[in-house]
Amino acid sequence: MDFTIVTACTPEYLNQLVWALPTWVYKPQFQGKPIVIFHNYNETDPKELAFVKELFPVWTFVKWVMPKYDNLRELMLSSFILGIKEYVKTPYWVKLDADTFFTNNSDIFTEEESRDYDLVGHAWGYTKPGWWVDLLNGDPVDKSKKVHAHSRINSFCCLHKTEFTNKVAELCGTRLPVPSHDTVIWHYANKMGKWKGKNFRRLGVENRVNWRSIREMVCSSPSHDNPRHNRLLMTRVQLELTTDCNLKCHNCDRVCGIAPSKETMSLEQIWKFVEESLKLKHRWSRIDLIGGETTMYPDFQKMLEFIKVYKDRYPRCRIRLSTNGLGPQVNEIIKTIPSWVSVRNSAKVSRIQPHTAFNSAPIDNGEKKVICCSVPWRCGVALTRYGYFLCGGGASIARVFGLDICIKNLRDVSSKVLLDQVETLCKFCGHSQVRSRHITDKQEISPSWEKAIAGYRDVKLELY
Repeated sequence: MDFTIVTACTPEYLNQLVWALPTWVYKPQFQGKPIVIFHNYNETDPKELAFVKELFPVWTFVKWVMPKYDNLRELMLSSFILGIKEYVKTPYWVKLDADTFFTNNSDIFTEEESRDYDLVGHAWGYTKPGWWVDLLNGDPVDKSKKVHAHSRINSFCCLHKTEFTNKVAELCGTRLPVPSHDTVIWHYANKMGKWKGKNFRRLGVENRVNWRSIREMVCSSPSHDNPRHNRLLMTRVQLELTTDCNLKCHNCDRVCGIAPSKETMSLEQIWKFVEESLKLKHRWSRIDLIGGETTMYPDFQKMLEFIKVYKDRYPRCRIRLSTNGLGPQVNEIIKTIPSWVSVRNSAKVSRIQPHTAFNSAPIDNGEKKVICCSVPWRCGVALTRYGYFLCGGGASIARVFGLDICIKNLRDVSSKVLLDQVETLCKFCGHSQVRSRHITDKQEISPSWEKAIAGYRDVKLELY
């Protein structure tokens, strides 16, 4: 089926689109298709969407303008009808909302549907506000009508015949009769063409208005061959300098309380990290210095000297240090931290505070499918005294459960190798219960963790 993908993006929807759009290549039916992105940014090509060029061989960014419109919503929705004739050269086109993402590789549309229908969208049951239907039908308009119940389509994912859309655009002129693409396109399909509604959610098509939920859903089924997500996974790193801590909070995902340890990364290991990063010309966008309590690292100032060597080579790399800010000793060290280090001081005064029940293993709670959360992409991969892990929480799981699956050299670290750790680690991690994450201020320990904690001191992992 020869179609063009068309979407639209405003600054409000940018975070949604940068997470959702890379999933569009999950579907073989969408791979290699041309894509048009209407936007209202000042620049010609929004820099945040530069990765699109890696995923789609034929791409077009269009700064969409109209002589007259009431608001930004009307402007961008109008592009899906009025902009098609100029920018779509294929017989068909598919509208995808900025918050639409795919969760599997099954086909969505069939050849028969493209041949027999002018419009195929998700089955829907009303128009809101209802008076729009009166206006389109030429009936007396009753603006008190909030909803008009009828069978129609919702167009978060929608297949169109290009010729039909162009006819609708001619009828509309320079402005849509109502500020809604799917209401207008469905109305004309119902009046002078053929349309079909079907359940796209059963075919692995989802949409969310909250970009954080999109991020979690996308990361729970990550692709090993997705340039944008793979690159993002490799741009941030957390150095777990020590697991020693003066607070030991409940549900700490470094398990400093229930599996305490005073072990630290050696200065030699920290220098190895710096040396490898420089030799391989690996550009970290951010290096997080974490613990335990980071300021309890015994060679604190020397450690900063080593990190400064990397910072001097790559000045745009952000160096961040996390601390709980508890006690005079910690605060005295905080005063000595140089200005090129950003300090994240949580200023905690108690180990009791709401947190994800990290030590509640999904396999102990009846979860059958192991899934990943967005932590590795948000926080970065983790380097501990044992090596590289997908995330800091995963490193803690490996330490307690005795899982020697870490990567010992930076040259061997890749998104694929890191994501291979998901099957081993995420089944023990409370963060991975993306859809039913439990927040509590009480320390919770599920049976798998109880068993691992009982014997974790006997665990001996190979050092980095």
